[in-house]
Amino acid sequence: MPETKRENVLLFATVSVILAVGAFIFWGPLFHQKRRGKVLGLVNLGYTCFLNTLLQALASCPVVLDWLSKHQNSANKKSFIAALQNTLQVLNGKEGSEDPYTPSKLIQSLHGHGWIISPGEQDAHELFLVIVTTLEEEVQQKLPKVCSLSAAVEDGLREIQQHGLQATLLSPKPSSWWQEAKLKGPLPFQGLFASQLQCMSCKYKSAVHYATFYSLSLVLPPRLSVLGTMDEFYTLQELIGHYVTSRVVNDVTCDGCGCRDTAQVKSLNFGKLPRCLCIHIARTIWEGEPLKRDDHIRFPEILVMDPYTYNYIQQTQLSNSKLQVGDQSCTNGLINSSSLTRKRFRHLYQLTAVVVHKGSLFYGHFITYRRGVGKYYNSWFYTSDAEVRETTLHEVMQASAYMLFYTKFTSSASHSVH
Repeated sequence: MPETKRENVLLFATVSVILAVGAFIFWGPLFHQKRRGKVLGLVNLGYTCFLNTLLQALASCPVVLDWLSKHQNSANKKSFIAALQNTLQVLNGKEGSEDPYTPSKLIQSLHGHGWIISPGEQDAHELFLVIVTTLEEEVQQKLPKVCSLSAAVEDGLREIQQHGLQATLLSPKPSSWWQEAKLKGPLPFQGLFASQLQCMSCKYKSAVHYATFYSLSLVLPPRLSVLGTMDEFYTLQELIGHYVTSRVVNDVTCDGCGCRDTAQVKSLNFGKLPRCLCIHIARTIWEGEPLKRDDHIRFPEILVMDPYTYNYIQQTQLSNSKLQVGDQSCTNGLINSSSLTRKRFRHLYQLTAVVVHKGSLFYGHFITYRRGVGKYYNSWFYTSDAEVRETTLHEVMQASAYMLFYTKFTSSASHSVH
């Protein structure tokens, strides 16, 4: 080969390497690995870890995947249901897409419904409420919601204190968009609270009142005093038990004896539990200023919800195997999923995802510990935007949970992706 030609080839190769390195530094790898069957990562489009973490959590829930699959068949291909179902399938390696994946179509679909994901820090639980609202719009005849997640706190946020529960309601603005659809079935997150009043004078019980919920927000009790040890902590069952504790309500007119200003006992429990139980641990407190608590809350892999249901509490005759709220048999997380256990309890839930917020109240990062699907269902993965690695259940159980997702055991439960 002539010397000049050889020099040109070497020069071209050198320039190519420099350009490739420069492109990698500024834009990341030019080619993304494609993986099928395992969990994929998500591109952070600028403070979108709150979106990525929630998508990973939803992708781990078999009943959510089943529900989306059934409704997507009759939905518009450009609907939010279709966009969400496709995104979750991709995250589970079903579509063989690029890794990490960019959820641009899903964001565009949210924009089409009037939701605006503004730049800056957002909250994963607020986004969960947005997704639930949007899914409802597409299975029911409803007006859409138009609201900026960041502006919601200032413009449309209302906080309701009820039985220690802090519920967040977004007050959206109407738009011209309208969609009509028939309700085919409840969302997998939908459950019913059951509340009842009983007069302390005549013992008259009012009719049971039912109210819909999609997530359970639990408030942290006062801090535990730790004397030279870090082993003291609350359990998830204690937080749930505190939520359903009966309370005395004063100045109520009794429908039984007709007396005014009577004291009545108000009970609150679960009339109907959802197939996918979303639990939000409200970690924001006020101690002269808003602060975030990072207390470790011990949560089980298998959660028994029977003691907190209306039917269970109403039983007058209980067998020797009665399960008390706070009983160690349901708080140590060692209950197995054998057929014998399933026959003993009607409301058994298995942990599928744990959302964690790292950082301060106003600045931080969301990550998710989640199960795989199909043949990887018994494997756990740590996901942080594009980063995905396999982990252990032991590491998962040490996490400081912000949101927990549990899937209910059923006789026909399927852990595969359709």
